[in-house]
Amino acid sequence: AQANPSLGYTISVENLETAMSDDESIVRTELLCQWVSVVNPAIKESSWKSAANPKLKLAVDKTTWMAIDLSPDRRQAALIAGQQDGDEINVVLLETWDNPENLDAKHIANGIATWFRKFPTQTVAYSRQTAGAVAALLSPAGIPTTPIDGVVYGQACDEMLSAISSGRLHHADQPEMNKQVLSAVKLPFKDGGWYLGRKVSNATICAAVGLAMVCHFATRQEPDVDIYAG
Repeated sequence: AQANPSLGYTISVENLETAMSDDESIVRTELLCQWVSVVNPAIKESSWKSAANPKLKLAVDKTTWMAIDLSPDRRQAALIAGQQDGDEINVVLLETWDNPENLDAKHIANGIATWFRKFPTQTVAYSRQTAGAVAALLSPAGIPTTPIDGVVYGQACDEMLSAISSGRLHHADQPEMNKQVLSAVKLPFKDGGWYLGRKVSNATICAAVGLAMVCHFATRQEPDVDIYAG
């Protein structure tokens, strides 16, 4: 061990080994004196960067899942799409919406409908808490929707993290998606669960929430027969 009286701490191998089990953001701030934008992030920056593929594009003939999420203040929204590629998952940020006052649910629904027709989409996932008004406009138009909330949302967050950590998930390295995913904060949920916290994050994380919802479907075993909504 080495002591530094002027700073009042002792450095030892044991202390360093213990710190290695801490979150990456804690190690960087407490040991390396580095500035980080988010403490206790849901997704490690290094893992997310490893998953980037700037050339990634979605196939127009593969089963697709989409997810829409709005910010709590209803000023921003993001639409995410994902597909299975064997055992791997490809995800892309399709579109974002921004309004300094309040988003128009009908405008967003029309945008989703346009993207829906471009891919063999099974469903559009959403949260009743933020995108219920949008989903209500999609269903009458024949676009299937699936609510993802509560325990299922926590499961979706876990499925997303597992896919990223294992290297099975790949994204298109889009600046806006990168910013939102890396801004997402991890919040505990009941006994051992967790979820992406919209209000406690330093920025809008609609894309990150949408990513988790897409992963809830894209991480499943691919069925032998696919039923598409036309």
